[in-house]
Amino acid sequence: MNANTSINRRDLLRLGQLSLLGSLPVLTSRLTNAKPKREETNGFGKAKSCIILFQVGGPYQCDTFDPKPDASDEVRGPFKIIETAVPGIRVTEALSKTAKLAKHWSVIRSMHHTIRCHNPAIYCSLVGREATDPMARSNQTNASRFDHPHYASVAARLRRGVVSLPKHVVIPDVVFNGPAKSPGIMAGYLGANFDPFVLGANPADNKFDVEGVGLPADIDKGRFDSRQTLLQQIEQKERLLAKHDLIVNHGAAYEQAFDLLTTDKAKLAFDLNRETVTLRERYGRTPMGQGALLSRRLVEAGVPFVTVFSHTKVEVESWDTHNKHDELSKTKLLPPADQCLSALIEDLAVRGLLDETLVVWMGEFGRTPKMGVNFSNNGNNVGGRDHWCNCYSVVLAGGGVKGGRVVGSSDKFGGYPKEHPVHISDLAATIYHALGIDPRTQLFDIQGQQRYICDGSPVEELFG
Repeated sequence: MNANTSINRRDLLRLGQLSLLGSLPVLTSRLTNAKPKREETNGFGKAKSCIILFQVGGPYQCDTFDPKPDASDEVRGPFKIIETAVPGIRVTEALSKTAKLAKHWSVIRSMHHTIRCHNPAIYCSLVGREATDPMARSNQTNASRFDHPHYASVAARLRRGVVSLPKHVVIPDVVFNGPAKSPGIMAGYLGANFDPFVLGANPADNKFDVEGVGLPADIDKGRFDSRQTLLQQIEQKERLLAKHDLIVNHGAAYEQAFDLLTTDKAKLAFDLNRETVTLRERYGRTPMGQGALLSRRLVEAGVPFVTVFSHTKVEVESWDTHNKHDELSKTKLLPPADQCLSALIEDLAVRGLLDETLVVWMGEFGRTPKMGVNFSNNGNNVGGRDHWCNCYSVVLAGGGVKGGRVVGSSDKFGGYPKEHPVHISDLAATIYHALGIDPRTQLFDIQGQQRYICDGSPVEELFG
């Protein structure tokens, strides 16, 4: 497809990228619910947009933002400890570029929850609450329409944005742990209308261009033409509903999807070729690096929320370092992470966008302070570190967050919170607070019950 190729409505619907060909009954259920009692924002948030740089697998806290210079070699890890640009805040040498920008970011060193497996931990990290059903705490937990929605979907439900742009873009794709699609990325009980636009392509690929955005990752060439039959079925249902108010909402969603791939503003926002080679190299030619650069372009154009994943398969050289932890950290994980995070913060600051853009750098948990121990259901940890949800670090910058601060602390091993424990629900409340959304707002779930969007409290030290 070249730049001069026109895209008609039928072509767009065949692509199905925005999940608009999903369950019409789910959409119907959502639209017929009464409005929640509280859905107005209080206007106290400074952030107009949010970018989450999600480190799939979970970085080790003592290798990154919570160094332990007095601990044993096993706990301390292979990296030297360095000072940042803010006196008293130290990180490891693996984050030398990010260290120079410490006045712009703050770190929470006491983040914790109780989930030991990837998929439910990814879920609780992106929605701000832990699953309570034992069946939903398995590594093979799949995404569901009964899930609590991603932060971005809640924000899209409660805030207005640019109509011709998506409310949430996922880069480069959704995440899988084995055959299971990680929950927490989609809109859950809010319905397909609030699902993200999933890029479905690697922005670091030399062949990546804006015209290739439309085709979703789960539709190969063999299945592509079969969408025509499904489209015809949907259009038949549309005709049946033509006299119902639902068709107005459903059609509006289609129009937004159509605008996404046909308006100049949307196309330009996705076009990385408009950036200089120097800046692209500054971010790094990795999926995370180019994804972060693309996220900056998107928020600059008016997209309110972008989630960038470092990896799309938990088991493929992600931060899930059960083996070769030190080797992978030194070569494939920390260098691009440092380059990407520092470039994004610096770029946003130079362009005057950092004050209104919240950046969150996190994984689903940390790693065990001791090598080779078994904490999760994975016993293969020779030369590596297992999952560790009891204490880890999360970095925030921009969007009203004051830089140069440390919130909470861990014990001498980086194993448990020592001061000011911060639960994942408190991080959720902090994100909502920064976006001007009352964390105690209620929305209806798919069963018609009112649910608080968050059970935590904002970390006020980050804003005062």
